[in-house]
Amino acid sequence: MPARPRDAATLILLRDSGGIDGGMQVLLLQRHARSAFLPGAHVFPGGVVEGVDYAPDMAALCRGLDHDQAHRIISDVSPPEKSLGFFVAAIREVFEESGILLAYGRRPLGEKESVRLQRYRAQVHADPSAFASVLRDEGLKLVTDTLSYFAHWITPEVLPIRFDARFFLAPAPAGQAAFPDGRETVDASWITPRDALLEHRSGRMKLAPPTFHSLTELADVRSVDEAIAVARGRVIETRHG
Repeated sequence: MPARPRDAATLILLRDSGGIDGGMQVLLLQRHARSAFLPGAHVFPGGVVEGVDYAPDMAALCRGLDHDQAHRIISDVSPPEKSLGFFVAAIREVFEESGILLAYGRRPLGEKESVRLQRYRAQVHADPSAFASVLRDEGLKLVTDTLSYFAHWITPEVLPIRFDARFFLAPAPAGQAAFPDGRETVDASWITPRDALLEHRSGRMKLAPPTFHSLTELADVRSVDEAIAVARGRVIETRHG
C-alpha cells in the first residue's frame, strides 16, 4: 500500500540580485547527505505542517491573514482551519532550516536582530509549538500577507516518504543572511533560476522534479515584483512528481 502523503509547505524565497547583470535569485538549501528524504539535493526550505501551525490562536500572530482568508486561498483542505497552517509552516520551516525569520517586529528585523534570534532555532526545531511562544515573547507577527500561493505538488506513490506540499513565493527580508542548520541543511546559496538549472543539467546540483519545474517556470522572470504578479494570476493545479 502506498505511503500516505503528509501535508507540507515549501517557501521559495526571492530577492533581486542588484548585480551588473540584474535578475532575480532564489534561496536553495542543500540537504544533508544522510537525510531520509532527498539526500544531498538542493531544495527550497520546507517541511511538514504541524497541528500547532493552525491552532486557534495562531491567526493572532499572522499579519493580514486569518483562518477564513487562508481557506479561501487554499480551499481543498480539511479541516478548513488547516489552510492557515500551510502559510505558518512555510515561514517556520524557513526559520528552522535557514535562520531567516519572515516577521514584522517593533522595528525591521535586520542583521543584529536576526543573529540574536538564531538562539531559538534549535528550540523550534525540537518543538514546533515553541514557535508561537517565540513570536509572542519577541513581539513579532508573521508576514503571511506577503506569501503568494504558487503550486501544489504530491510526491509519487512509489516513494516510501511522501508529501502533499503547497508552494509559496515571498520576497526575502533585507538584512538577514541564510545559515544552514548543519542537521537538515549543509549549504545555503542564492542563485538565479537559470543558473540553478544549468548546474542541475551539468550534474553539479541535484534537483527534485517540483524544484526543477518551479525553477523552470521562474527562469524568465526578471524581478521579485514580476514573480509575485505571476503567482497571483495563476490557477493552481495539483501536480504529481
